[in-house]
Amino acid sequence: MDTGEYNRKFYSGIFGKKADRYYRIQKKKIEAVLNLFERHENGKVLDIGCGDGLITSLIGDITKAEVHGVDISKSAVSEARKKGVLARTLNVDRDGFPFKKNTFDSVFCGDLIEHLYDTEKLLDDVIQIMKPGGYLIISVPNIASWYNRCFLLLGYMPVWIESSLKTYTGNPFIKDGMGHIHAFTRDSLKELLRLKGFSIENVSGSPVLADGTRSKWKEKLWNGVDSFFARKATLASTLIFKARKPGKGDMS
Repeated sequence: MDTGEYNRKFYSGIFGKKADRYYRIQKKKIEAVLNLFERHENGKVLDIGCGDGLITSLIGDITKAEVHGVDISKSAVSEARKKGVLARTLNVDRDGFPFKKNTFDSVFCGDLIEHLYDTEKLLDDVIQIMKPGGYLIISVPNIASWYNRCFLLLGYMPVWIESSLKTYTGNPFIKDGMGHIHAFTRDSLKELLRLKGFSIENVSGSPVLADGTRSKWKEKLWNGVDSFFARKATLASTLIFKARKPGKGDMS
């Protein structure tokens, strides 16, 4: 199974029966992402990896822009269209964007880039389809989170990266992989974005909340600890960046 097929099946599952769990554990991240968007009357916004379109539609409510989305899952795209998103099926790891240069005021890429072979191609394509002065909001799992540092000290495999697409090995506490083939820290993503021509405006961290399957005291403890470490981006579960394309006056 190649990565594209894996991602198609994986995301079809996340935004199908598992959607409620995804939105529960990512609640704080979604709130933080939405707070970074600006108003774009009569503008256009793109959500890369739009899933079922829920977050995309919320972005539309905030920005007042025309919202577009692309996703590898046909079933997710179908759900996104029901929410008013101009969505289409696209494998961004294989196909180019079907958009003209300087089209979008802002672009959102949530927890996607770690699944792709060619992360640099994606960022090259994104900066092309953004308007001068437009901005990218991107979130990624943090390989240097507080618990991953502990796991590595114990000789265990860290969360958010795995040795195989099918089976997660090397950590007795983690049973399922996520299909990630690249890993990021705060500084690695910051450097990559700058190399691709973006200026960094905001970097923050976000916790991953408990999924409701454990006892209340265990979930309260986890949420409290992970939220505490999320105050410092370098230790957070998730990294959130806002990065801007140079405006007309800044371009050579």
